[in-house]
Amino acid sequence: MPVVVFCGYPSAGKSTWAKKLGEYLEAGKGKRVTIVREEDLFRGEKNDILDDSRKEKELRGKLKSETQRLLNKDDIVIIDALNYIKGYRYELYCMSKAVPTKQVTVQCEAPIELAWEWNSTRPSEHKYTRPVFDHLIQRFESPDPQNRWDSPFFSVLPGEELDLEGIYNSLYFSKPVKQNQSTQLKPLSGSSFLSSLERVTSDITNALVAEQKKVVAGADCEEFSVPHSTIPVLNQGARDMNIAQLTRFKRQFITMTKAGSVQGEIGDLFVQYLNSQFANS
Repeated sequence: MPVVVFCGYPSAGKSTWAKKLGEYLEAGKGKRVTIVREEDLFRGEKNDILDDSRKEKELRGKLKSETQRLLNKDDIVIIDALNYIKGYRYELYCMSKAVPTKQVTVQCEAPIELAWEWNSTRPSEHKYTRPVFDHLIQRFESPDPQNRWDSPFFSVLPGEELDLEGIYNSLYFSKPVKQNQSTQLKPLSGSSFLSSLERVTSDITNALVAEQKKVVAGADCEEFSVPHSTIPVLNQGARDMNIAQLTRFKRQFITMTKAGSVQGEIGDLFVQYLNSQFANS
């Protein structure tokens, strides 16, 4: 059930350490481990996919869906992927929190040129081209242990050993994140449901528009609060959205919610949905 999220630059050693961690947990701790590898989910030429925002977004969706499918009460799931977007790691955190189970973040911190050198030794079908490699480096958002979705946090440098025992202890000897109203399942019903749905989503959308004006005026922050939600909006993507896009996301969420495909507190669910869309845009 616990989840280990690996992240780092391309060719920084994620697959090597994911494999070592899996072997340690299976052989040394008697755990069943499944590694979800980004490389296994490519449907086409690797660099073509990573150089196309639409295809890359689909790849992240497959990675998340496969992880969610494998979550159960017994097995450990290790996600061996770039996982370079902060908002995407937050989505994985929310998924783990809903179970609830523990999630650990591991960053492989190889210097850029060393990662490129390692990339050059890979088989041709697994190599990153220099433009794609540089593009992924530029977009990488380093984990911050102060963020609840990146904690507990472990890192490993070239020539060092990863704290395998520390990861195991974090997964099994600390309490999982407590569920809140956004992750506890309960029916959305009542005669005033539709009016509440419209009011809450409109209030949050209007708050986002107001926040964008602050950004233009010079104020900025990584996340901010909105009405009706205990979950912050991640400003990284919100500040790039225009009113038309926000309205479209609102309309999509309302349609999805009316169809009965989501359950929980409206405000928290809407913010989770927005953060997901911002991260994948």
